[in-house]
Amino acid sequence: MSVVAGDAPRTRIAIPAPAPGDDDVPAHATPRRRRARFLFFTNECVGLGHLQRCLTLAAAVCAEDPSATALIVTGSQYVPHGLPAGVDIVKLPAMGRDGDGAYAARSLGVDAGHLSRVRASVASAIAREFDPDVVVVDKLPLGVSSELEDTLREVRAGHARVVLGLRDIEDSPEVVRRRWDEGRHGEVLETLYDQVLVYGPESSLDMLDCVRWDRPLPPVEHVGFVGAAPAEQRPEDLPADYVLATFGGGVDGYPLAKAFVEAVRERPLPVPALLVAGPLMPAEDVEDLRARAAGLDVTVQVSRDDLAAVAAHARAAVAMAGYNTVSELVRAGTPALLVPRVRPSGEQLIRAEGLAAAGLVDMLHPDTLEAGALRAALDRLLVRPRSAAGLGDTDGAARAGRILLAQADAVLDR
Repeated sequence: MSVVAGDAPRTRIAIPAPAPGDDDVPAHATPRRRRARFLFFTNECVGLGHLQRCLTLAAAVCAEDPSATALIVTGSQYVPHGLPAGVDIVKLPAMGRDGDGAYAARSLGVDAGHLSRVRASVASAIAREFDPDVVVVDKLPLGVSSELEDTLREVRAGHARVVLGLRDIEDSPEVVRRRWDEGRHGEVLETLYDQVLVYGPESSLDMLDCVRWDRPLPPVEHVGFVGAAPAEQRPEDLPADYVLATFGGGVDGYPLAKAFVEAVRERPLPVPALLVAGPLMPAEDVEDLRARAAGLDVTVQVSRDDLAAVAAHARAAVAMAGYNTVSELVRAGTPALLVPRVRPSGEQLIRAEGLAAAGLVDMLHPDTLEAGALRAALDRLLVRPRSAAGLGDTDGAARAGRILLAQADAVLDR
């Protein structure tokens, strides 16, 4: 995967390895004034990826230090049940994007500016009352439509440390540079942030690699991929051999899901198929898929709590190219056919093309998506062996958790 190098100085910090014989000593046993508090802002408009990543990070922090607690503020339409110990969620009114990437209210009958002010007020009140030690902002340094600016200035004026989390890939270098300039990202990172975490390896085409910034940035650490570890336990309700079709949250997964069912109807697969539509796929689309799958060896489900295990034990998988889905499939070595989203962001296409060029996945461009092409791609996928290599540098959640706890220690040990 190619990398566009930036000119900005990027400070590195070292993560100390545990000392021999210290395995039975809690990593953070030093008494504190109080339990460390972490506040996460997820900033998603489509799907569940940002929320899932923040849940994984919050769980990692609380697993490393059981006395810690984390609150996630999200605009996701779907809030999962069974949260990790020490973790809770506050729901904001949902914001969406149109085909050109412009923001709009997803459900409420108000304009985007009004909704942004409502969300900003709620975020500010939560931060003020929760009084976090560390604030972690996902993807957008000032939040959607800069709605977190006042909140970040308030917490930065107090005692909290502020951390920005970035995916392995944001978009093409040209688009990232334009958004960087429009969003005042350089100025914001200099004045409001203490740390940047990149959820990918050094080789990833992250936002900071796409810009030309000639002033110092906060310390930057590439922690590796953040995702669920492959599950050893095979799902008990599934056959020994099956193909998985999964579409993340499912909000825009219907075209691929429909093409998958039509491909199986054109020529049945040699093994059963499980199609997991996603909790955000419209109910009428799910019912349409069930009607189309009638008489086929295709089971249609809306969602599964054990989707990581389902992906890990599948013979093969068809999916879009979202960060979490790709991390889990490739880490598990499951043969995967990726059909990426290409609009309004090029993030998924860049990720899929890079992994396909590295021989880790197959890829089908959505502009060529139709039943015949997909069925031929499935034939190629089903003879592809499982990969023992997978993604390197996959303990990103644990590494990020240790960094965030170190930031909390710096606050609480003052």
